[in-house]
Amino acid sequence: LFSEESSAFETKNAMDAIPESAKPGAAPFAVGINEAFACFVNASTEDTPKSILDSTAQFVGRLMPGVRVCIAVAGHDGNAKGRAFFNFISGTPMDELPANFLSTANKLLAPRARTQVKPRTAAHPPCVYIPLKAGERVSGVLYVERESKDADISETQVELLEHVANVAGVLMGAAESRRNEEELENKIASFENELESVRKELEAKLDMQTAELTALRMEAEGRDTPSWQHDYSEIIGKSSGMQEVFRMLDKITDLPVPVLILGEPGTGKELIARALHFNSSRANKGRFVAENCAALPETLFESELFGYVKGAFTGAERDKQGLFGMANGGTIFLDEIGEISPAMQAKLLRVLEEGEIRPIGGKQTKKVDFRLVCATNKELSEQVRKGLFRQDLFFRINVVTIKLPPLRERKEDIAVLVDHFLKINAKEAGYPDIKMDRGVLRAMLNYNWPGNVRELENEVRKMVALSDGKKIEASGLSPHLRQVAEEESLAESGASLKDVVESVEKRKILEAVERTKGNKSRAAEMLGLSRLGLRKKMERYGLGD
Repeated sequence: LFSEESSAFETKNAMDAIPESAKPGAAPFAVGINEAFACFVNASTEDTPKSILDSTAQFVGRLMPGVRVCIAVAGHDGNAKGRAFFNFISGTPMDELPANFLSTANKLLAPRARTQVKPRTAAHPPCVYIPLKAGERVSGVLYVERESKDADISETQVELLEHVANVAGVLMGAAESRRNEEELENKIASFENELESVRKELEAKLDMQTAELTALRMEAEGRDTPSWQHDYSEIIGKSSGMQEVFRMLDKITDLPVPVLILGEPGTGKELIARALHFNSSRANKGRFVAENCAALPETLFESELFGYVKGAFTGAERDKQGLFGMANGGTIFLDEIGEISPAMQAKLLRVLEEGEIRPIGGKQTKKVDFRLVCATNKELSEQVRKGLFRQDLFFRINVVTIKLPPLRERKEDIAVLVDHFLKINAKEAGYPDIKMDRGVLRAMLNYNWPGNVRELENEVRKMVALSDGKKIEASGLSPHLRQVAEEESLAESGASLKDVVESVEKRKILEAVERTKGNKSRAAEMLGLSRLGLRKKMERYGLGD
């Protein structure tokens, strides 16, 4: 690019080539030539061709008092695309210049054009036409005329004007190059964005078709699941990720070892724990007891897990069996195990080490036999590293680990899950013949489901409830899913890249706000925006408060 330093350098070199008699401060030019020249040099730092034209016209006007100046640049079609004036009436159109201006100026656009000096006549004062050159290319013309017919334009003045025109031509060429490079960069960026959009669209369509083909293939082959040792009919999953989970369950169901289930909220961790219990021999010996540790206040945690005896504290009017006692012979499932306090971690560790419990207020311990299944959506190893979770307890509960894939990684299961939940909710609502629009299914296949299977189940339940009982349309979708459906429609209709990008941006905002439960600060952070930036975008898209 033609930098500010190089622009000033070119200007200085051009002025060095001017004869001593024609340099700033020499007769017959204005006394303020140094100031005028400084003004012109500033043009070298301007970004636009128009600003360079204006600075050049002003410089020549200050350089030679008593003249009128017009400087014009032609486009590829030969028509003027940029003009600047000095001492002409503001906004003077080309046809108000001397009658021969256009014809002479056009001749000067020839590659080998030279300066033309016109002496004064009875009808017109003396004037000079000087081509603007950038290398070998002629891009415009500098026109200077005397206001008075009695004044002349000297050879020295013409020579200086030619140097000024040369500098202006170089500056104009550099500005044009900058603009062309910027336009090219913008086009490349736009093209790359469009390619990325097309790539994502093709990936989404491929995911959708893969899911549909998987569902159809399963139906055609007449097999809901492969042949497993145990019954997993309550868990819907045809994907390779879920098949791997079932394979692991088959191996460990009857083993007397603790199991840690890892997975995002809504992935079905309790269903896996139930399958472990009801497919094992413990199903006939004891109960399946489940508790969400995150929902228990610490003050109640110990009494809920271990129980208490009558009179242990105010309000303890009778003995109460704790969850460990209730699960004797069976399975206890502790969800969100990563949320319990260090004090409770120590008490839980003792139960696992000793295999016995003592109710609050009790003096005797009681042996208990249970299988422990824990679950969390946290990375417990990282919690251990930070000192938030006991390492010894982590080793106790993490004998066998089952990792549940999020729904976005098992998209081939979405169509099967939708069909399953649709049948259940349609039956409950008394809509046995309800159908779902294919556009709705496509939107559900292309959505990322941050809330996983639980979110999908709730979405189907809502759509059935809001439907007319005959067909589920896109209008019944939640806003973020409706946005996905609109994106599908835009893509199919050949909408502009701008419309598609805005639609995607709107959906991402809706998803972030929903995932953060309306917390705008957290949503903005998730999106990489400031809170003010998020608010402005929400106002722009009419997303309310």
